[in-house]
Amino acid sequence: MQEFELKFQVPWPQRSALEAALRQRGATRRVRLQAAYFDTPGRELAQAGLALRLRKEGRHWVQTLKAAETDAWRRFEHDVRLRSMPPMVDPTRHAGTPPGDRLLALVRRAGPLAETYRTEVWRRACRIEHRLGHVELAFDLGEIRSGERRWPVCEFEIELLDGAPEAVLEVAEHWMARFGLWLDIRSKAERGDRLAQGLLSVPATPARAVTLPRRATLAQAWQAVLAATWAHVGPNVCELAQDDPQAAQHRVEQVHQARVALRRLRTALRFFDGWPGVPDTAAAQEAARAVFARLGLTRDRDVAAALLAPVWAAAGVSPPESAMRMPAGSDGVAEALRSAEAQRLWLQLLRWRLAGPGPGGELPFAPLATKRLRSWHRAVVAQAAGFSAMDDAQRHALRKRIKRLRYAVDFAADLYEAGAVKGYRRALAAAQDCLGQLHDAAIAGARLADVDAPWAWYARGWLTARREALWPVCQVSLASLAEAPRFWKTLRGKRPG
Repeated sequence: MQEFELKFQVPWPQRSALEAALRQRGATRRVRLQAAYFDTPGRELAQAGLALRLRKEGRHWVQTLKAAETDAWRRFEHDVRLRSMPPMVDPTRHAGTPPGDRLLALVRRAGPLAETYRTEVWRRACRIEHRLGHVELAFDLGEIRSGERRWPVCEFEIELLDGAPEAVLEVAEHWMARFGLWLDIRSKAERGDRLAQGLLSVPATPARAVTLPRRATLAQAWQAVLAATWAHVGPNVCELAQDDPQAAQHRVEQVHQARVALRRLRTALRFFDGWPGVPDTAAAQEAARAVFARLGLTRDRDVAAALLAPVWAAAGVSPPESAMRMPAGSDGVAEALRSAEAQRLWLQLLRWRLAGPGPGGELPFAPLATKRLRSWHRAVVAQAAGFSAMDDAQRHALRKRIKRLRYAVDFAADLYEAGAVKGYRRALAAAQDCLGQLHDAAIAGARLADVDAPWAWYARGWLTARREALWPVCQVSLASLAEAPRFWKTLRGKRPG
């Protein structure tokens, strides 16, 4: 069967109040859940998005196979209640289901199953009736264990039992607002697998390509772009919202990718804005802009520190750490991503992903995309013509417009001949990179503007020279972009003309 559920992390100070509120909803049950998870020696199950567990639920044992699907909130789940004691894991119990057959093939090829981690959780749960269906609310408190390693569990799950998924979203909005919950797409299995490997942090998740059918409709394109955007946003913001100082290894890149993902989201909402069947996205655009801005200070400091690090090394100076960096966890990133504004934005994206196409969604996407790409390109070229007279703020505005155009090209690229798109992307990337370096130098210089110290004087001189060297490179890149072949004249499978 396919399950639809959302999982939220519960702020530790709110745990008692949330459990009390759950008991007030009516009949609740409290059960101890003890589970062991299994994998092959090479972690083939985890890499395939499968999780196999034996769990004691009260006095009963259940073997469960879960499989990740396209969206993080939907998973295949197959339960088998066991009668034999002591229980032994047996992958053949799930034979006949597509994930079960994949599991059997992996085990035959990769070797025997062995326990990799355990969960020990006390769950309080109840079922409630909603106007759109029935949902189960479950509060889990406990930990994940692998050897001597521990990962605490304090989370709230909302699962659809029957009815429309919108029931889960509406219930989630109520509990989020009341207890400051934040959405977490990482399953216990994913966290357990990381714990078993001794991973405190994982690399940032980059953007993924948008795949479109050759004659994509507007509705198909809208859904494909939303899916790709959330696949970029979700993993990065969940890692950062965790706010664990011990998991800081990849934090700088995660902040960067979270900002890129939010900018891509804003571009997607603007790119589709006003087209038939596309909902009003104005509120979501503003929410994404606000969350993006709250991550800006941290990103600017990270960029300045990275840019100037080789300068300090070459000069043999050591500026105060406090001058360029903030202590981990003190920059407001986690607070921004846990905020009510951010959480409502994630639920809105999910609501759009679940919605069917609106009137006009059957229109072909290519003519609409081509018209908008042409318009955005002309705006960039017109603005770039005045580059030599621009101040820092105007150059930054041009850079942002080029970024939007580049992301829009990513969203629609599958419609056009790959070779033509590739050349235009190169021109866009060169212009964006050069203007980005210019902007980074300006940011670093602004951070040092009021510092009266020899190391700051040296850095300001270096930054001034760097900016002067970048000027002609940027002018050449912008001229090349203005002359780049217009790929949107060549749809995939058609000759130019």
